[in-house]
Amino acid sequence: MYKVLVVDDEDMIREGIASGVPWAELGFEVSGQAVNGVEAIGLIKKNTPDVVLTDIRMPKMDGIELIEYLSTNCARIKIIIISGYSDIEYFKSAINNRVFGYLLKPTEYSEFEKVFKDVKEVLDEERNKKEEYDRLKKCLIESLPYMRERFLNQLIKGYYTDIKQINDKLKFYEIRQDYGELAIVILDIDNYFVITNGYSEEVKELLRLSVILEANNVFGEKQLGIFFTGSNDEIIGICDLKNGYQAIVPALKEVQKRIYGYKNVTVSAGVGDKCADMANIGHSYRQAIQAIKQKVFIGSESIIFFSDINVMDCPDYQPYSFDNERLINAVFYKKEEELPRFLDDVFSQFESKLIKKYDDIDRLCMEMLFIVARHAMQYNIKLEEILEARGTTYSDVYHYDSLPNKKKYISDILAEVHRKVGQIRNDNVSNIIGVIIDYLDKNFSDNCLSLDAAAGSANKNPAYISYLFKSVTGKNFTEYVTELRVNKAKELLSDVRIKLYEISSMVGYADASHFTKIFKKYTGLIPSEYRRMTAR
Repeated sequence: MYKVLVVDDEDMIREGIASGVPWAELGFEVSGQAVNGVEAIGLIKKNTPDVVLTDIRMPKMDGIELIEYLSTNCARIKIIIISGYSDIEYFKSAINNRVFGYLLKPTEYSEFEKVFKDVKEVLDEERNKKEEYDRLKKCLIESLPYMRERFLNQLIKGYYTDIKQINDKLKFYEIRQDYGELAIVILDIDNYFVITNGYSEEVKELLRLSVILEANNVFGEKQLGIFFTGSNDEIIGICDLKNGYQAIVPALKEVQKRIYGYKNVTVSAGVGDKCADMANIGHSYRQAIQAIKQKVFIGSESIIFFSDINVMDCPDYQPYSFDNERLINAVFYKKEEELPRFLDDVFSQFESKLIKKYDDIDRLCMEMLFIVARHAMQYNIKLEEILEARGTTYSDVYHYDSLPNKKKYISDILAEVHRKVGQIRNDNVSNIIGVIIDYLDKNFSDNCLSLDAAAGSANKNPAYISYLFKSVTGKNFTEYVTELRVNKAKELLSDVRIKLYEISSMVGYADASHFTKIFKKYTGLIPSEYRRMTAR
């Protein structure tokens, strides 16, 4: 319902209008009655109506004065005049642009209905527009944090170059405009990929938010800058250098201290070079990115200035590398202790250094994985399956932001390949030796039995079989065959019906005297003595 204030000094007319018109059917209600303009203004101040229905001729303050007051102070209120015919012609030109309409006394209901239907349509339209405006404004207010961050991200990436436009937006987003020289700072949670492994996205976001809030608390207290989330989830600060770098270093250390005390995590900072104003801040941002990457080499909880990074483009600069053959040997052929030694040598190239080519370490890590993956195919080992079983991928190496973590990531994968290769070899060796032993069990009685013949049964080189046989059984080939024959002879000696010379032949010795010497060497007894002792 819209509210109507009826203003007329004639009681009968005023009260007749207030009570005689079916206001509810028209979408209105009478919120008050006044006998003149002064009384009307008092009621308007207490309870603002949507429409004022007023007479022209009234004591103290007439309708024209009331209209002028409303036009100046309450332009939203719609004004409808109700007066006699003689008044209308007199005041028509004066009120033409300030009132919604007018009614003649005496007024027919149909006239009331028409005018108030018209005014209701206007009020409905204004209300809808206001509601839409209020809705949009609410959305704007709710979206301001997002829009503010979007603007700051666009600013640091060079989308804005006009300083006036920048200042207008800073004002709109209620961001300080009185910065002098500036520098970008990027905060990075150390070992983030490791410590958040298994965390929900909500917990990850809360951790990042806690760092931003703490940084803003510290820098806000000192009026040194503002921190926000970057488009790549970086934590970015626009910092005021009015007191030089020496002012922001203690502030950054304070942030590190608070975060460690609060969350038990460490934070590193990369600081770009200073720039003159907001319009040139993009260069400092790119430098800060390069600076924060250096923590992979110099460790966690660092504060790294771009200006401190060595420029590695001198003629004697040698790219970091590793020995491919040594890598293959360490993973596929050498003992397990060789792999850690190899990785120590590779990663030692990067320790305690500031270099611009910070991506070299990731390049080397990827190269090592690809080389090992190709060689592993010979063993039917798929590196992708090993990575999948670990819940990781090749590119995860990029997420580890410290040398120890990158090294461990690579070491664990390569060690798993080494283990699988060893297992395959052991399985193959066991199968080969099994074939040889089975051959010997079936052919020990052959006095022509030889290493060559046994190796031939497995289609292997005799020298290789000799090496494998010793490594698996702990005995050389000849020792094993001799013990096998002696043990078979012991079994046969328990049957007194078998002659001694027959037993010698049955276990592969054509010369009975030679058999007797061999048997005594292993048992301490000649065959006949062994038979008598066991027979008892």
